[in-house]
Amino acid sequence: MERREYSETMTALDGDSDFRRQLKPSALLRYVEQVSADHARAYGMDRQFFTEHHSAFLVAKTAVQITRRPMRAEKFTLTTACEVFKKGSMKRLTILNDTEGNRLALVDCRWMLVDTDTERIQRAPGWETEGFQNEELPEELPQLVHKSKDLQPAGEWVAHYALCDLNGHINNALYLDIACDAIPLEVWRTRELKFFSIKYHREVPMGEKMAVFYAPVEQGWYVVGRREEHAAFECYLEFEAPEA
Repeated sequence: MERREYSETMTALDGDSDFRRQLKPSALLRYVEQVSADHARAYGMDRQFFTEHHSAFLVAKTAVQITRRPMRAEKFTLTTACEVFKKGSMKRLTILNDTEGNRLALVDCRWMLVDTDTERIQRAPGWETEGFQNEELPEELPQLVHKSKDLQPAGEWVAHYALCDLNGHINNALYLDIACDAIPLEVWRTRELKFFSIKYHREVPMGEKMAVFYAPVEQGWYVVGRREEHAAFECYLEFEAPEA
């Protein structure tokens, strides 16, 4: 059966690039969020649609495997596809390719559908959108976050205006900025990010505070943010030596 998917071509903006002139990890997630929203809108699922159905998509967890991050001003294509809901979760795969068709990254994102009136997770939507979903998507990435108990404090973050999104809490992608900032700069200067997974546990509403902690673990780093002593997010980032 032909895969149901949606594609867009984007450009890595200067303001979304880091000191190596590579697309920042958080920007990569934001571009994936954008193509995911555009995909839904192309099938009639716009703001009015979700308001009428008293529903909202929320990201539960994401894993990303990076072959190469796009360079500043580089054009690349994002192709996204999603499965039908299974046990209250929808898998969405997004592949980033360069202009020659080489894979840059694979993003495996798991979405939940929430009833905006009761704030409860829906196991399945109350509607059908023909042609939007696939029964099965073969690829997937490990969603495990390698943890550590020997944590070091990385400071306190406030959900200021610039960090918050349409829902009035810290944006999913910007948690990754917080995680990246917790890791020592020497890691970014000498290593290349090749994989990360992030889990979202509790929202941090605008104006609220979150304490952040980090520790080296496995081949990478573990970062956790806590609000009111409970985990708001957890992230695992894996690095390797850059190519000569």
